[in-house]
Amino acid sequence: MAKAMRGGAVSESAPIYYEEMSKVAGKENDKQSITLIATDDAYNFGDYITLRSRTGHKPQVLTDRGAIISERMAGMMDAKVGDTITVTDSSGTERKVRVDGITEMHIGHFMFMTSGGYKHVFGEQYQSNAYMVRLKNHETSNVESRSAKLIKLDGAKGIVQNTTSKKQVATIVDLPDQIMEVLILAAELLAVVILYNLTNLNVSERIRELPTIKVLGGLGVLVYRRLKTVDMLGALKSVE
Repeated sequence: MAKAMRGGAVSESAPIYYEEMSKVAGKENDKQSITLIATDDAYNFGDYITLRSRTGHKPQVLTDRGAIISERMAGMMDAKVGDTITVTDSSGTERKVRVDGITEMHIGHFMFMTSGGYKHVFGEQYQSNAYMVRLKNHETSNVESRSAKLIKLDGAKGIVQNTTSKKQVATIVDLPDQIMEVLILAAELLAVVILYNLTNLNVSERIRELPTIKVLGGLGVLVYRRLKTVDMLGALKSVE
């Protein structure tokens, strides 16, 4: 496994400890999944995952005192820096963790620790069980292709891709634009219908008000001249 993490299509890799934890929280008070990632190389961890605050993009530094949690997880647990939170590990044991920082992440619940922080919380020696991998080619098709090859290696139980998270973020970001386009189109159609109805109403009113003009042959010119003036004034008013 370690050999496959070096060279070839892999740009760089780093061993980590990976575990799926949980917490009963949220508005529905249901079970939320939390991803724990611990590293023994906090200095180079930023090459793989950027830890920073949302406001001011202040770097969040990993220490042995506690963990850095994602912003979404902090919102779910109503946690602030310096608070102590309780999470449940994969064996069902509750663990108390001090919040050392909150990083800008809006998809999923994540908790990042150093090997020293892991030993302090779990009372066990740190031992990596996974790898973080950066590929030379970041194209989605290449990531999926390489993932299919890596999962076939002996000892590989699963692969977590960030392409899925990226697709979720892209969908969330694009959704308001699509909704806005539909609303603009609906507003344009509504404006056309309203102007059409108002024009017909205006013509009908002018015909009833000026019956004598019909005899003089000036009905069409007079009516549409007035309509043009009304439309211009309406357009100027809408711009304001």
